[in-house]
Amino acid sequence: MDESIRGRLRPRELRVRLYEEVQRLREQGLGYKKIVREIERKYGERLSRSTVSFWVRGLTSPYNGRRFPSIEFLKPSRELAYVVGVVMGDGSVVMRSKKRGGYNAVYIELRVKDMEFAEEFSRCLGLVLGRPPPKPKYVERKRRYRVSVGDKTLFELLHGKSLEKIRPFVEHCDECRSAFLRGFFDSEGCISENGQLTAYNSNLELLRYVTRLLADLEIETTGPHLKTRRGTLMKCPKTGRIYKTNKDVYYIYVRSRSFPTYYRKVGFTIERKQKRLEEHLEKRGILPTPTPPFFHMYNRTLRIICIYKYGAGGI
Repeated sequence: MDESIRGRLRPRELRVRLYEEVQRLREQGLGYKKIVREIERKYGERLSRSTVSFWVRGLTSPYNGRRFPSIEFLKPSRELAYVVGVVMGDGSVVMRSKKRGGYNAVYIELRVKDMEFAEEFSRCLGLVLGRPPPKPKYVERKRRYRVSVGDKTLFELLHGKSLEKIRPFVEHCDECRSAFLRGFFDSEGCISENGQLTAYNSNLELLRYVTRLLADLEIETTGPHLKTRRGTLMKCPKTGRIYKTNKDVYYIYVRSRSFPTYYRKVGFTIERKQKRLEEHLEKRGILPTPTPPFFHMYNRTLRIICIYKYGAGGI
């Protein structure tokens, strides 16, 4: 409606502030005229009475289907850092070719075979967006759990996987660094039967960034090393089909002497990976007592809270 100034649309952040102030003034019992005058006195912005009316009656909103009007309104948290780490790995940001009702045209998605991984990603998404966690759906044909949620602001943060955009949310504190790394290693990490802990990705700069974050937590690594050159012929283990790689693939290696620190400060959400890490540490007789991560897999207390608050369907 009249959210513009002589044809020029006000910045979204300003419109949101004005919208919240209008709601507050209305709760105090002010009429439309008084609200218009108070907004102009406080912000120097002249709203029309029709805009105030539409906002108060809930007919329009500057949020436009977003839970956050822009990236600047997102608050750093361990949950958000975990979501970012997952999307920088196996997760994806998807824009549909045909829009469906505005904001639902863009999605944050994850398709994985481990149920606990899908559940943790879903739980963190729910807490970040202030909504019940999206329910993971099992796709029988793909034998994968799929988590999908539509949100323009998260899409803008993660589209293109820009390191500059995510840094303020990842480097906010050591807990956020740990959460990001946990999400990334849940996606891209692998611990072999002989105890090699590695992470693979085609984005060389991303792997260098990951090694710097690990170093911040006193976890030593080597690499990135080149694993597979672009154009290499590979055989898919599932279908048996031969395909050609489109990008160079690199990997980093976590030094074995840093495994106890990695176990305490990062770890895995995925049960099979965490169990293999613990078995390797037990063989060496150095299994430490982990610092309980706030989003530990199968944290029964958190699961009970989610069931109580959202119902079993929200888990």
